[in-house]
Amino acid sequence: MVTTKEQVKKMIEKNHIEFLDIGYMDYAALSRIRTVRVEELDSLFDQGLNFFAGMMSFNAFDEYIPNPMYGIGEGDFFAIPDPSTFAILPHRQNTARMFCDLVDENGEPWKGCPRQALKRVLKEAEAELGGIINLAFEQEAYLLNEVGGTLVTADTTHCFSIEGIQMQEKFLHDFVKAMEKAGVKVEKISSEYGPGQFEINLKHASAVRAADEQVLFMQLFKQIALQHGLVGTLMPKPFQDLSGSGLHVHISMFNGKGKNVFEDHSDQLGLTEQASHFVGGLLKHARSLVAIGAPSINSYKRMYPGSFAPAQVCYGIGNRSTLIRITEKRRGSRFEFRGADGTCNPYLLAAALVAAGLDGVREKIDPGEPLSSDAGVLSEVEMKRRGIEWIPGTLDEAITELEGNEKLGDLIGRQIWEEFIKVKRTEVEKAARYVTDWERMELSRRF
Repeated sequence: MVTTKEQVKKMIEKNHIEFLDIGYMDYAALSRIRTVRVEELDSLFDQGLNFFAGMMSFNAFDEYIPNPMYGIGEGDFFAIPDPSTFAILPHRQNTARMFCDLVDENGEPWKGCPRQALKRVLKEAEAELGGIINLAFEQEAYLLNEVGGTLVTADTTHCFSIEGIQMQEKFLHDFVKAMEKAGVKVEKISSEYGPGQFEINLKHASAVRAADEQVLFMQLFKQIALQHGLVGTLMPKPFQDLSGSGLHVHISMFNGKGKNVFEDHSDQLGLTEQASHFVGGLLKHARSLVAIGAPSINSYKRMYPGSFAPAQVCYGIGNRSTLIRITEKRRGSRFEFRGADGTCNPYLLAAALVAAGLDGVREKIDPGEPLSSDAGVLSEVEMKRRGIEWIPGTLDEAITELEGNEKLGDLIGRQIWEEFIKVKRTEVEKAARYVTDWERMELSRRF
């Protein structure tokens, strides 16, 4: 594995690399890069590559938001490549990439950098909890074809079908090989509930590396699909009547000897007291975590009762209707957060999940009793009796929830928290003004 600048240089020379993609992911979960010649490598490691700080105040529609924190006079931040993320991009010509930490003009961690925020939160959490936090991302995504200017599913196969895998085999093999050449291990591929939809499981890794790998997934899934004449999308709900695409994040923790720090076989849930409190923290901050994990207008068209997506704030053992799922003892004690999708920034989501769990441990928050039944069929009376809330029903509601959660804002970083909220507010406002074809067809003849 490449870990130093010298090793990067050797890999560049050995593989005849000429160009490097250098950049970061913004609050709207869009990758922003510059491509530079390899002759700039020493300068990249020493000084970093400059970007206008105001780019972090762009929303998902590439619009510079009103009253940005990072205004015209803000100047630049600098992207410093992490040599451990060096990877050759097989779908590009003589090109490699490195992910970066953002620093200010003095070389100090830039307070608006999500990757730096994750590193800071992890340092606190791992020191207090006594282990290394690992994450594993499971992403659902669709392959589409454009037919007559309309996007349709790439096939019409059924859930977990062999036909779904076979029909898209060339794409799937090329995608997996591209990921593995970049050093990312793909564990499983499933033909999912929707036609042309797949779930792809990445192997668990330390939290920062896992987030890096998810960012690469987001980039390569679309890029390799394009090379196959397809549209690859992580959009949460691309079709009204078909299954949505979620992102599940598994959280585990091990000590230096490889022991599962969250595991206690004598406990009913298979969890240590510390692990139970971690779950309590996730539940306490759940409605805000959904705002970070599912940060698009489209996200909330996926999550409703009976949709195989969580709609209530609760947890259970092996229960896929809950927001937080504890895996069965046979699979090793870990948690699965099910309230995210492919429109999130993985660094920011990871930082928020770790911060929420840490708050639960610090405050010794009791998660209460796990839910063993389908959350989707609970009545309002039963939900009230159990103290179960609905997750936010819209992005507007979710952002309002996050806005009121100053404690989580302090944990992940006030600067990031404040600007993320402003960026997402502009997306809510833009969508609210948009007139859809459905509205036009339904209302123009009625009124």
